[in-house]
Amino acid sequence: MVKINFIDFVKDFINPKTKVGGKNVIEDSDIDLGKIKEQIYFKELALYTAISYIANVISKCEIKTFVKGKEVKEEEYFILNYSANINENSSLFWHKVIEKIFYSSKGEALVVIGRDKRLYCADDYTVEEFPMLGNRYKNIRIGTLQLNRSYGANEVFLFRLENMQVKRLIDGLHENYSELLTCAIKNYRKSNSNKYKLKLDEVEAGNEDFNKIFEEIIKEQLKSFIESENSVYPEYQGQVLEDITPKNSSKDATDILSIKKDIFETTAQSIKLPQSLMLGNITNLKEVMTTFITNVIDPYAKMIERELTRKEGYKSWKEGNYAKVDTSKVNHIDILDVAEKLDKLISSGTTCIDETRALIDMEALNTDFSKTHFITKNYDTIENRLKGGENNE
Repeated sequence: MVKINFIDFVKDFINPKTKVGGKNVIEDSDIDLGKIKEQIYFKELALYTAISYIANVISKCEIKTFVKGKEVKEEEYFILNYSANINENSSLFWHKVIEKIFYSSKGEALVVIGRDKRLYCADDYTVEEFPMLGNRYKNIRIGTLQLNRSYGANEVFLFRLENMQVKRLIDGLHENYSELLTCAIKNYRKSNSNKYKLKLDEVEAGNEDFNKIFEEIIKEQLKSFIESENSVYPEYQGQVLEDITPKNSSKDATDILSIKKDIFETTAQSIKLPQSLMLGNITNLKEVMTTFITNVIDPYAKMIERELTRKEGYKSWKEGNYAKVDTSKVNHIDILDVAEKLDKLISSGTTCIDETRALIDMEALNTDFSKTHFITKNYDTIENRLKGGENNE
C-alpha cells in the first residue's frame, strides 16, 4: 500500500481550483497580496471625496450673466444654471466637468457648444495645436456619439486645472502607500486568523474508505468547525485537532486606519482642501468653510467665469457682456442668525430689499419700494454735519 505526504494530500483537496460545498476554497498563501491595492480603493475613495466636495459646491453656485453691464436671465443663464443639455441638468453637468478635470491625464475638460447652444462635456478627444491660430479639437466623443467634425478654440470651452501634475502626484504618492497598506493588511489577517494543527496517523493512498472519511472531514466538518460561530467537531480515532493560535495575538485595524487617514490627509493637502473637512471631524465649521471657499472654490469659480467670458472675445467683454460665478450662497444661511447684518446692508444703502432677499435665496418682490435704496440718518458726510450743526441731528 502506497503512503503519501499529508501536506500534498490536503493541497489536493483545498487548492484554489477545488470546490468545497459548491464554493471555491482559496488558501491565504495563494492570495496575491501585491494586488490588494486593486481591492482596497482608499486612494480612489480619497480622491472621490475631495472631488465631490468641490463639484457639489460649484454646482450650487449661481452663474450670473451680464449684458451691457446689467444682470440678465435669458437662455444662456438657463443653460448654465438649470439645463446644460437635454440629458443633464446643470448640477450633473458641472459635476462631470470637475471630475474630468481631475481624472483626465491632461488635467482639463473640453465642453462642446452644440447647434442647440447647449453644453456637452467630451469624454475623449485629440488636439491639433496651433499656438498662433488657435487649436483644433478632433475625434471628439460624447458618450457613445463620435462627432465627425473638428472644432476650433472659439467653438469650445476648455476648463483646465491650475496644475496638470496634481493627479499624477497623487497617483505617485499612493503607489508608496499601497505597499504600506499591503503589509498592514497582511499583518492584520495573520494576527487575527486561527491556527490549527491536525494530528493523524499515516495517510494511506488507495484506501477508499479512508479517503472518503478524510474527504468528509476536510471538506465538511473541519471547514465548518473553523468558520462557524458555534460548532462541534468529532474527532476520529487516530486524529487530534489542536488549536495553536497564540494567546493575545489578535490585532485591531489601527495600522490600516492610520494609513487611510494619511492617504486622505495627503490628498487634501495636494488639492488645498482643509484636512478636517476631508476627514469629517470639523470643529470650527465657519472657519473651515471660509478656508475651503477661499483657497479651493474661488479659484475654480474664477476659472469657469473667465473661460465663459473669454470665448466671447474682447469686444463683447468691453461692452459689458460677461459671466460671474457667485459663491456667496454656498454656506447654509439661517435668516435669524444674519438678520442684524441684513438690516445693516439695507440701512447703509449698500443693497436694496430685493438684493438683500437674493442673498438669502428669497424671491424678489419686484416693487418700486423693494428696489429703492434706503439710508439711515446716522450716515452722512462730514461736510454736511459741519454745516448743519445741531439742526442736522
